[in-house]
Amino acid sequence: MNKSLLAVAVASLLSPISNLHAQQASADETMVVTANRFEQQVSDTIAPVEVITKQEIDAIQATSLSEVLRRLPGVQITNQGGLAQGQELYIRGRSTKNTLILVNGIRIGSATLGYANLASIPLNGVERVEVLRGARAAVYGSDAVSGVVNIITTRSADNTATVKAGVGSFGLYDINASGSVANDSGWINVVATHQQSEGYNVQPTSTNPIDADKDGHSTQYLTIDGGFYVSPNFTLKANGYYQKHDVEFDNPWGGVDETDSELYALGLVGDYKRDSLNSVVTLGSNQDEAESSGQGTVPSSITTNRNSVSWNNQYKLNDSAAVIGGVDWYRDKVKNDSTSMTKDSRDNTALYAGGDVSIGKLSAEANLRWDDNSSFGNFTTYQLGAGYSITEAIRLVGMYGTAFKAPTFNELYWPLECSSWGCYSGNPNLQPEESKTAEVALEGSFDVLELRVAAHKSDVEKMITSNGLTQVNIGEAEIKGYEVVGSFYTGPLYHSASYDYLDTEDKSTGNELARRAKHSGKWNTTYELSNWRFDLSYLYQGKRYDDLGNTTELDAYSLFDFATSYHFDNDVTVAGKVANLFDEEYETAKGYKTPERNYYVSVAYQF
Repeated sequence: MNKSLLAVAVASLLSPISNLHAQQASADETMVVTANRFEQQVSDTIAPVEVITKQEIDAIQATSLSEVLRRLPGVQITNQGGLAQGQELYIRGRSTKNTLILVNGIRIGSATLGYANLASIPLNGVERVEVLRGARAAVYGSDAVSGVVNIITTRSADNTATVKAGVGSFGLYDINASGSVANDSGWINVVATHQQSEGYNVQPTSTNPIDADKDGHSTQYLTIDGGFYVSPNFTLKANGYYQKHDVEFDNPWGGVDETDSELYALGLVGDYKRDSLNSVVTLGSNQDEAESSGQGTVPSSITTNRNSVSWNNQYKLNDSAAVIGGVDWYRDKVKNDSTSMTKDSRDNTALYAGGDVSIGKLSAEANLRWDDNSSFGNFTTYQLGAGYSITEAIRLVGMYGTAFKAPTFNELYWPLECSSWGCYSGNPNLQPEESKTAEVALEGSFDVLELRVAAHKSDVEKMITSNGLTQVNIGEAEIKGYEVVGSFYTGPLYHSASYDYLDTEDKSTGNELARRAKHSGKWNTTYELSNWRFDLSYLYQGKRYDDLGNTTELDAYSLFDFATSYHFDNDVTVAGKVANLFDEEYETAKGYKTPERNYYVSVAYQF
């Protein structure tokens, strides 16, 4: 799944080897927007960017975003059970809260928790997912510490419609319908999805009788995306989505064991292009409401509202140099009906600027950003990167950047509460977590092989840690690792593979950070024959500790998934998947049962 071969992987795998030059050239022209907010060829990015297309998502029959992300280099996923249960995303050893999640370039996530719920993001209606590894706070601000995940919804230039239905193990079924209309004046796309499962008992060893039930979920999703060509130079775009996500889970502390959430999001974009200038104004508004309940508890709800405005500009000085700059503003507001926060809103205003240039064999980029936050004051981040082409096929890359993670509302403003466990309150004097990240990589692009070997290191300071009474900035950590990422052909088979070595240390204790495996490997193989497609994937996750004290070890495990599909000439596609092919028993979080061997089949009709 190397970034510069992804388009080739989706194309026919039976093309002669002599045609690979042309195919790879086409793949190198894949356009991405996540690296600096504006379109550029993926081969021109200095930071590593992976692209997962709708065709690939459909081919592997993925039913969740985490199922797609776990195939990528540098990514580890933990699950507190099965589909839709609590999930944690680790990119290069940093947790979910250190990864910025975007939908069509607009940040999402809870201001109280500090991260987005990956389990609630449906895949139907996704055109592609772009994943950048490494710090990007100098472009995006807080959260972009270890990476950026940009989910881009379906945008079709054709008049087409698709209906799809699928069923699977654990009472899973889903229904999806989508349609697109486009002409010379504009376009509109609509996607509607319903997914539901009975689930299974994710904590079978629990002694709490409440935990003996099955833990299922239900998700409904509607997205509308459209655009109007006002003039040859100006396009007006709008998108909106609604999501309802209800999930049951097992709580190790008892009490709350069900969450019902609703998310509304609207975006309005004005995109102006003329000669060398591209200027984009984006207005965004979203509301995330979650109600929690359980036996013996009083239901409570938390609502987060975020309004945002951004003005982003790119000016191309010539064919080999460009500058970017802009303004970001957003306001978060929180309402908790069970308690009163000591402060319920905050604003963030930011200015950023940057540029990139290519001179002969050398390419370079630099970005600088200044954030002013009403909670913790101002913060400046920067990022530098350079690439040097040793030969036409080999490039040496180096990057260095700073980043920060803003404290959440809960960490800052939770009111004083006392119980039999003691007293606790938020700390309004918290400062952002800070990090410095460096990376060096050697990239090779050959006739039948793409290869990237990288070393990276992050130093984290002012980590927010509980002292039992409140949150304080006392933690420090060091994370370093190596990545080997490759993609290649063996005859008609296309392979993408990666190996990651990760060494993490909590500097205050000398222990490893919890739930990060030192060794992990992935191997994905694709084969196409006429109207058939076959996909086999392998995932290895090494031993790791479940807790900060390093007293509970989780065993290593290996997983195989197999998927196949057949496309009939009448635009009907039948597909199926067997996940955990050899019925491996494993845990990614202690005490939580992961899915046994399971199945999924679907039928799709496009007209």
